[in-house]
Amino acid sequence: MFVLVRTGAILLMAPIFGAMNVPMQVKLGLTLVLTLLLTPLAPPAAMPVGFASLAASIGGELLIGASIGLCIRFIFSGIEFAAQVASFQMGLSMASAYDPISSSQVTILGKMLSILTILVFLSVNGHLMVLMALQNSFEVIPPYGLVISGGFIDAIVGFSKEMFILAFKFSAPVVAILIFVNIALGIMARIVPQINMFVIGFAITILVGFVMLAISLPVFEIALTGVFDKMWQGVFDLMRVI
Repeated sequence: MFVLVRTGAILLMAPIFGAMNVPMQVKLGLTLVLTLLLTPLAPPAAMPVGFASLAASIGGELLIGASIGLCIRFIFSGIEFAAQVASFQMGLSMASAYDPISSSQVTILGKMLSILTILVFLSVNGHLMVLMALQNSFEVIPPYGLVISGGFIDAIVGFSKEMFILAFKFSAPVVAILIFVNIALGIMARIVPQINMFVIGFAITILVGFVMLAISLPVFEIALTGVFDKMWQGVFDLMRVI
């Protein structure tokens, strides 16, 4: 039962496995199969005595699984946030569409980078690393072994901080070049006031933004692979803190 609770919490919070467009029957079936496979590997532990202890232990397993899955999802949210910032600078913030994966409205650029992030995640066997982190969690954190300490809170806050750092890093090329483009447009508007820079400025910023994105794409995969490596190290450190 406790393996089932922790496994379900991680799969529901982790990217790809917990996507909104994945049928609930698939999620439940995968959770049950993984539970049957992982239960013999989990260390034996005595059942809690009393309903209150049982409820607290189940809540602890939910918190362990949700924390691990949420930390992985923070990285994906950081990339999507970077795309949102870049879209705002390019003037594409109004071009949004429904995202069935997150069940929310996202910009077209955010959707594109989200799909690229998922593809890179799958290409480096990130989905298998999620299952490996799940299996290692039972070795590092036995059932009823949750300990909420200052290190645990610091690790969660560190992952949430990393989301904004990633958003700044991945949006920096587009934002930086568009700052110089806007400065140039402002100078041209002062020198040649007959030209309506407000009209042609949108086309120029969008064009320059897409050109900068095209130049950055070859580096995107390399940078994202390094981010995923750092993420897994942080997840295993989080489990040791717990």
